[in-house]
Amino acid sequence: MNFTSYLQQKRYSDATVHHYTDYIGKFLTWLQNENIDATVFNYNDLLLFMQYAGKNGITKRTLHNILCVIRHYCNYLIHEGKRTDNPAAGVFIKGLVRKLPTGLISFDELEELYKQYSIQISVDRSKKIMLGLLIYQGLAVGELERIERRDIKLKEGKIKIRATGRTNERILNLQAIQAIDLQQYLSENKYEEKLFTGQWISNRVQHMFDQLKQLNPKVTSAKQIRSSVITHWLRKNHLRQAQYMAGHKFVSSTQRYQLNNLDDLTNELEHHHPMA
Repeated sequence: MNFTSYLQQKRYSDATVHHYTDYIGKFLTWLQNENIDATVFNYNDLLLFMQYAGKNGITKRTLHNILCVIRHYCNYLIHEGKRTDNPAAGVFIKGLVRKLPTGLISFDELEELYKQYSIQISVDRSKKIMLGLLIYQGLAVGELERIERRDIKLKEGKIKIRATGRTNERILNLQAIQAIDLQQYLSENKYEEKLFTGQWISNRVQHMFDQLKQLNPKVTSAKQIRSSVITHWLRKNHLRQAQYMAGHKFVSSTQRYQLNNLDDLTNELEHHHPMA
């Protein structure tokens, strides 16, 4: 299996596979010019490549992306039995500003928002179900679009969330408060394979948030709710459990939500690899 096939097996989009292939090509070309085999390069070789990149006008953001792909490539080599280690693991760029979750809403406020939504505002059942999935399962909008009726197991109180290019498949618990609306909705839409049909999901979600702002002006987007929910999960669960629930492919994606619990966010940069 080559690297492209490995990425495709991981269900990355064609665009992502193209970008990853391009990025790893830059690194492999450098290794070839330095007469270093990809199966044996080490941490010091990686530092030399980073210095080379900096001297040749590669921005910190681009180098960050390349390092990310190198980590994937090493994992691919490990998968193929050609390496036993990943020299790029844990290597980051010092001074690279990371986007941190902002504007978080407490989970108590989110639950109250869910309870009041259909009481105070006239909405169809599908929108209330969507809001419940955002709040109780922390879904992204793209994941709402993929849900099929067969993914919902009301007797078990479970729902399967299908994988996307950015998230993993997982099985999550449904709350009892969600089950009643879901049961009635599925009964009313017996012949639909997809859970949500009709106009584009993104348009319906946007309209829903226009309504939600009337109940709580702090609410801005599905992304904000997801960030708030993941942060809430991390306060109650182990990191790996929160990672699974969020569907994050990499634990580092989950770890960044822990930063909201730290008094000094600058400590985050101290763990980055020093690079001028």
